[in-house]
Amino acid sequence: MQRELLKERTRCRALEEELENPMNVHRWRRLEASDPSTYELIQKIHSLQRRLITKSEEVVEKELLLQEKEKLYVELKHILARQPGPEAAEQLQIYQQTLRQKTKQLKALSSELNMYESQEQEYKYEIERLAHELQNIKNKYLTQKRKEQQCREKERSLAQVGQSVILPQRSDGPRFTGGGFSLKHAGNIAT
Repeated sequence: MQRELLKERTRCRALEEELENPMNVHRWRRLEASDPSTYELIQKIHSLQRRLITKSEEVVEKELLLQEKEKLYVELKHILARQPGPEAAEQLQIYQQTLRQKTKQLKALSSELNMYESQEQEYKYEIERLAHELQNIKNKYLTQKRKEQQCREKERSLAQVGQSVILPQRSDGPRFTGGGFSLKHAGNIAT
């Protein structure tokens, strides 16, 4: 009965986490096409979350088994206190050894669970960083497109009015004067 209760609690906790962090698969399909590395990180997080849930369930089952073994150990200890005998002492040693093994397994599972949780946090941080970087790049791209659109509209309106279009000189390229001589090289020659 307790085992079923703990299973349901674990399942409920997993569903609550799902509600807190909704999974919009359609959004990720677009992400897969535009940014495969972020999509891959999201896939890794999901697989780690699934593994984390299964490991949590295993830990709960191990804890229940450990509690049962401890209860059995206490019962055997009481029986042994009433009826001392070599068979009971051997059985008690076996249960104590089993208890030690299960405790070691439980500690190993707990440390593995902690490792997966820290990995998950690292992946979440990386995804947030990449999403922020992607947003910055999109903003720069849109700003550049707006500037180009405004320039084209200005050229079009000037062309409609009948004025000739005078484009501003770019400061990063070479500049030429009447004879076609570069101003950058002319400055070097004069000095």
